[in-house]
Amino acid sequence: MQRNEISSRAAGTDPGRLSGAGFFRRRIYTKVPAAQESSTGTGAAATAPSSKIFVSKANMRLESRGMIDLVMLVDTADHTTVVLYPGEKTYRKIGSRPSQYFRSTEVENACTDWQEAAGKQLKCEKVGEEVVGGRKTIKYKSPLADGSAEYVWMDSKLNYVIKWEMGQAGAELHNIKEGPQSADLFQIPKSYDVATPAKKPPVMTGPHHK
Repeated sequence: MQRNEISSRAAGTDPGRLSGAGFFRRRIYTKVPAAQESSTGTGAAATAPSSKIFVSKANMRLESRGMIDLVMLVDTADHTTVVLYPGEKTYRKIGSRPSQYFRSTEVENACTDWQEAAGKQLKCEKVGEEVVGGRKTIKYKSPLADGSAEYVWMDSKLNYVIKWEMGQAGAELHNIKEGPQSADLFQIPKSYDVATPAKKPPVMTGPHHK
């Protein structure tokens, strides 16, 4: 099975260098079935939207750029998740967060933090150490009812997930830069209004391509 990786494109100014706070550029990919591979052994690439993640202590900002620009703000301390619609200057509170991205207070025993991020009990086991993009990580596995499994890779220095896989989808964080982040990144802009009830909140658990 060939993995087809799709680079995201980061735009804007350089946020500086992450130590407890940070910036990631995300690379998303799908696993291409062998039957769909070309004669050269590589599958056809798809176009991925630009994507960024900013992290600071208990806060995360996930920017998803595509046909519709969306920004998700997660505050794990207050247990709140908000989706911003920059094109409309509106926002909406939603009830869930991307469970794949979370911080662990103990990278050698991150199962409890993963369960807290998922908001439910889940089976979790530590697989062991792996190097991802030149960075030392601890890999964890969560077996699913259908016999498959979800995996996360916890960065040993950042205490944060930098890669995840589930079924045919996954994401890996690249261009990691350590340094302080502006508090404004994790706040709802004062010029934004509450979105009308007609708009349905998106499911932003990460990119899924099949």
